Amino acid sequence: MQRPWIPALVLLALLIAFRCLGAAYPMEMPNFQPLPALFLCSIIFLRGTKAWALPVIAWLVSNPLASMLQGYSPFAHGGVSVAFITLLLTGALALPLRKSPSPGVVIGGGLAAALLFHLVTNGAVWYVDPMYPKSGEGLWQALWSGRPTDVLPTWVFLRNLVAANVVFTALFLLARRSWAPASEAPSPAVAQIR
Repeated sequence: MQRPWIPALVLLALLIAFRCLGAAYPMEMPNFQPLPALFLCSIIFLRGTKAWALPVIAWLVSNPLASMLQGYSPFAHGGVSVAFITLLLTGALALPLRKSPSPGVVIGGGLAAALLFHLVTNGAVWYVDPMYPKSGEGLWQALWSGRPTDVLPTWVFLRNLVAANVVFTALFLLARRSWAPASEAPSPAVAQIR
């Protein structure tokens, strides 16, 4: 018996759990939020309107909540637009991965999505923030160490984004196995090899 709503509920539950963890522990787990992986997994594994609608709606609901939990105004900065456009780009880049969504390809895509998100969003900060020199050294500073006044270096945010994306993608793949139709299950010979 197929239950087409189960993947959507699993994605939403995982996203909410990760975003709440990241917002509840901003110093211990900064940026531990797998939004790029949500877009990636949705586009790879869901079809029709829900492939795009689910991650967009999840982002529109969870972003203001996470911002408020962290004490920020949900829509007060231009970074929201850059982040959203980058997430849409991640979804577009996931389209070719639909053809062969092996676990290795999907987890590698989650890693690539995290790197893309970090590069684009921190590159945008470098471009608009007058504290960063407009040079290669300034760009590297924005991508790796951050401003001298920042509490944490930006590599910590990248590390946590990569970790959240890989863990989310792996959990999604494990959950997906439970709702796959029997015809998609591996044959006994393949199951023994694994």
